Amino acid sequence: MTKMASERTSKDDSSFGDYVKERREALGKSIRGLAVELDMTPAYLSDIEKGNRYAPEKHLTKMVEVLQITGESLDCFYDLAGKSRNDIFPDLTPYIGEKSLARVALRKARDLNISDEKWQEIIDSMNGNSET
Repeated sequence: MTKMASERTSKDDSSFGDYVKERREALGKSIRGLAVELDMTPAYLSDIEKGNRYAPEKHLTKMVEVLQITGESLDCFYDLAGKSRNDIFPDLTPYIGEKSLARVALRKARDLNISDEKWQEIIDSMNGNSET
């Protein structure tokens, strides 16, 4: 059974297009109707859903609003959008560009090949969940 796009909280085998289509259908919107709301042609939206086009950066913010994507689903949406754009994550790029220490930290983590477990410790620490 396929998970509803609104229930996804992490990347899986779905594509950005699959996610958009599932959200659209869950909200009872037609391709034509959603395309009008997003100010794009139905053919363009259809190509996105079929994976024939990248996630359109200029429409992502409006897609979040119209498809009612919130909470952890928002991270999934942007992860899938980034994957469709050859790992250019539109929600993170501006932040990383503005924060030199973020770039230093990410490069250091890359050079040290930080494990997922270590990343989880860092996230827990940022959330105030560390056991120190």
